[in-house]
Amino acid sequence: MNRFFFLLMALSALALARPINDGNKLFAKGDYSGAIEKYQKVTPAEQSTPLYYYNMGTSLYHLDRFEEAKEKLSLASYSLDPTIASKAFYNLASVYYRLGEKTSEPSDRIEKWRQSIAYFKKTVDSNPNMDKAKQNIEIVQRKLKEEIDKQKEQQNEDSKHPSPELSEAAKQAKARALQLSKEEKYAEAKKVLEEIISIDSTASPLAPYMQRTDDIIEINAGRKPKSKIETNDTDNDLEVI
Repeated sequence: MNRFFFLLMALSALALARPINDGNKLFAKGDYSGAIEKYQKVTPAEQSTPLYYYNMGTSLYHLDRFEEAKEKLSLASYSLDPTIASKAFYNLASVYYRLGEKTSEPSDRIEKWRQSIAYFKKTVDSNPNMDKAKQNIEIVQRKLKEEIDKQKEQQNEDSKHPSPELSEAAKQAKARALQLSKEEKYAEAKKVLEEIISIDSTASPLAPYMQRTDDIIEINAGRKPKSKIETNDTDNDLEVI
């Protein structure tokens, strides 16, 4: 009897010491880096649970690892538990908003913010009492409209003052810079654009791309961007839960 009791106690202790439990405790405390370290050690069986995907994805969001967060939260959104699914939709909406903020390509930003709105709407569909999601729909819709209006205005200006045709070298430099930006190698992208603009007279239309890339570098470094960027105090509401 005593041997069985001690065996049961030992098994209970092992269960409590599992990495997923340690990760959940650190997640609850807000130690997202520590939680991720523990979650990376859990068994494949435990990794298939919606709560794991939700906690892991939310932790990654807090560390600005948005692409990875999107993958985990997408899996959490398939949960049969309506509470986890609703929260995963909400956090996915916030992830897409931040991805839109980070991109230097206007069309990509518009697409990401449309996705953000769609996920906030899914949140409301799954939980009609989620007032914060309703508020965030309005916030992102306003930001999206501003971005679309800005692009229309730029297109109208471009049509009035046609830019010179980019040389083949300038086109290649633009494509290379955009690819580097997608890989979040903004300093390298800026260097590519600076070099082509300095030596190729047809590359002057690439200056706005370089400015946007420089703004992202400034923001990531915690400094105010050199060019004016629209801000709104309510952006603080666009966080995960």
